[in-house]
Amino acid sequence: MGVKLEVEGGAATVTLDWPEKRNSLNPSDAREIVSAMETAGQQDVGLVIVTGNGAFCSGGDLPAFAEISATCSPEEVRDTVYGTMQQIIRAFQRCPLPTAAAVDGPAIGLGLDIALAADMRFIGPDGWMMQGWAKAGLVHGVGGIGLLRRLDGSLLWRLLADQERIGPDLAEELGLGEKGEPSGLAAALQRAENLASNPRHLLESYVQLAREDWPGDDHFDTAADIQGRLISSAEFRALTAKVLGK
Repeated sequence: MGVKLEVEGGAATVTLDWPEKRNSLNPSDAREIVSAMETAGQQDVGLVIVTGNGAFCSGGDLPAFAEISATCSPEEVRDTVYGTMQQIIRAFQRCPLPTAAAVDGPAIGLGLDIALAADMRFIGPDGWMMQGWAKAGLVHGVGGIGLLRRLDGSLLWRLLADQERIGPDLAEELGLGEKGEPSGLAAALQRAENLASNPRHLLESYVQLAREDWPGDDHFDTAADIQGRLISSAEFRALTAKVLGK
């Protein structure tokens, strides 16, 4: 298992634990994360925290997606692969409790989108986020543009153009998250303890209202359609071959 779930105090903490690949994710990994988040949301806690061992999430698992590109049609990518990968994001949407991303390492591409799916983000001194998708010739296939729009839609163009590392200070300045001290996880755990003083039914009511502006199904469907075509393209296969030395 590459996912750990720990319930302690006011938090249920889901830790991505594939340090050997910097928590880059494939469809099998996605299913593990979704299962852990569903279990976490059933706990008697104030907050579900998602974090990573080392990296938060460095994006998609490139060897896995290179194989998918070589063997799957755009329709298969859309219906099978991104139907699975998008479930990580939808697990945040379905979670009945507040969610937090504790970013104490890189969160790139898919990792950025996972962080954006959380109700709050704590970026530790060693944490940073980056758009990343465009460097691979891809879009936010799991719905990250819609998630970013909830915070500030105009930020997309800066993140896309500059591909800058967004550390804790810049994240606060841009409204993307809070500085987490002494770490993102420590700050999230403190928030969990404070939230846990509220009854569960009240937290669930706040969650329902806070997610009213969640991207609709059409946005996720369109993102999957576009990404299916891009991952299946000759350009993506050439890029992955170059990166993987094939």
